[in-house]
Amino acid sequence: MLVNNENGGLNLEDFNTQLYKGMPLDQLKQTGFYIEKYQNMWDVKTGYFWYYFKAIEVEGHQLSLSLCFLGDQLHSMHLNTWESTDAKDWNEWTEEKEMQVFYRNNKFLTLVLGMPPTRKKKTPYPSCTFIFPWGSVWSVYDPRSASSFMGISYEEKK
Repeated sequence: MLVNNENGGLNLEDFNTQLYKGMPLDQLKQTGFYIEKYQNMWDVKTGYFWYYFKAIEVEGHQLSLSLCFLGDQLHSMHLNTWESTDAKDWNEWTEEKEMQVFYRNNKFLTLVLGMPPTRKKKTPYPSCTFIFPWGSVWSVYDPRSASSFMGISYEEKK
């Protein structure tokens, strides 16, 4: 199972790698996933750092991962499915095409989580959320950025 429904960890079997909230950056850098798929990093200059990785195959889908670190600890994750028919630039982009990505992401999450979404919304923008005691897994189409993406967010401990 890609997502551990008990704790929100991500199991990347092909790389013998487990990603989880609070994972130290040093530990990530020693994984097969990081060594093989690391692409680049963005320092947001607010204490957050985004690490971007080349796509991997999961359940027949090309899946891109972006990991958000607060300092040196994993804070949250963004994911996205990709197909060769997706828009490659603004000339190819249409909202209809982007909504297809949103629907594909929703189907992917339903498949890897083994359950239907807890909540679906159409406003203020289309979203699909799976709620767990530890946080949520979500998919959204954001018209402001003209993109669809998924993520894993963790509840902050009180």
